[in-house]
Amino acid sequence: MKKDIEQQQKTETRKPAEPQNFFGEKKEILNSIDVEDKIELERRDAYIEPETRDLLRCLLQEGDKTEILPLYSPGLGFVYQLSCSKLIKNETGHLSIECLENLVKLDILKKSFFDSVSTCPNCESTIMTLHNRCPKCKSHNVEKTSLTEHIPCGYIDQRDKYIKDRCPKCGDPLIEGQYRNMGRWYVCQECGEKFENPEFDLICRSCNKSFTIKDAKVTEIPKFSLNLARKKEIRQNVASLENIRELLVDLGFEVEIPGLATGQKSGMEHHFSLIAKKQIKGHEIIIALDHAISESEVQASPLILYIYKTSEVKVDIPVFVAMPVLSETAKKIAQGHEILLIEGSADEKESVENIKRQIQSRIETKLTEYETANKKPESKPKNNFIGKLTGFGKK
Repeated sequence: MKKDIEQQQKTETRKPAEPQNFFGEKKEILNSIDVEDKIELERRDAYIEPETRDLLRCLLQEGDKTEILPLYSPGLGFVYQLSCSKLIKNETGHLSIECLENLVKLDILKKSFFDSVSTCPNCESTIMTLHNRCPKCKSHNVEKTSLTEHIPCGYIDQRDKYIKDRCPKCGDPLIEGQYRNMGRWYVCQECGEKFENPEFDLICRSCNKSFTIKDAKVTEIPKFSLNLARKKEIRQNVASLENIRELLVDLGFEVEIPGLATGQKSGMEHHFSLIAKKQIKGHEIIIALDHAISESEVQASPLILYIYKTSEVKVDIPVFVAMPVLSETAKKIAQGHEILLIEGSADEKESVENIKRQIQSRIETKLTEYETANKKPESKPKNNFIGKLTGFGKK
């Protein structure tokens, strides 16, 4: 009896299943993608960023052994740069360290040891000044000098006390072989203390914090290089997207990389690899393209996300590029969405021409649809049957 009551309570509290939209919410789609797929999506998004795309193109041109080395700049600390003239840099004229570190996280670049330096324990700045300190009164007012001994009379004092090269004690001139330098020496101008080895303070010029060398933080300064294990993927991403961009420009489109569009229902900002727009016969034709690359085949996750995004914004010609191929499951999902699927690299002339022909065909089809939709219905012809009857039998 007790079990029956519990079962009845469960039945009463169970909510009826709500109908699910094919796309669902973007958050649900992203949650269904495993960690590895999410990293692939982030890597794909990184490839279309202008700074990343130009950096990778430059590294590919310079060769496999090219490294992005740190340079020390007074007032800035360690900075990174490459000589490539087309490279997009930040406002300081250098590569963004945040961008480089992110590309390492995405396995596009490799990071390795270059050097280690002392940095501020408070703000980690490398912009510091070193100060001698008196071990007795802790003053920085320390003068560095040398000691000289006048051997005949045994007098020892700072070298600058021997005015006109004469001994301050006996007055005899300093003759070669009758005096010797006793090394470097430090004199505190505050308390008069003389010492051979001073103590040291560091002052950070970024946050003005003072600290000892022992308290300084040791920070590794890395260098960066292309991850050669992903060289093929990198080349395909950089070259293919650039080739498609040039193709669309040749067709008269205005191209944005990356392309941004706001969802009509959600109000969310959607990122595409590329968005191209062109006015043709009074109609704006919009192309939205995403591309994904995998070692063997591109799975459904990036395609599902692309379909969701195109359902949110106005797109006349949806284009999805998969390299080397799209999985069979993904192809089945793509059916019925009128997506122009492009498989394989777009860096060969024949491939580019084929894509061009398909886009032109899609443009013509879309224009025909617009013209058909906007065409006014033709007025029906007047019925001449009555007139014919009226004149029936006339000669």
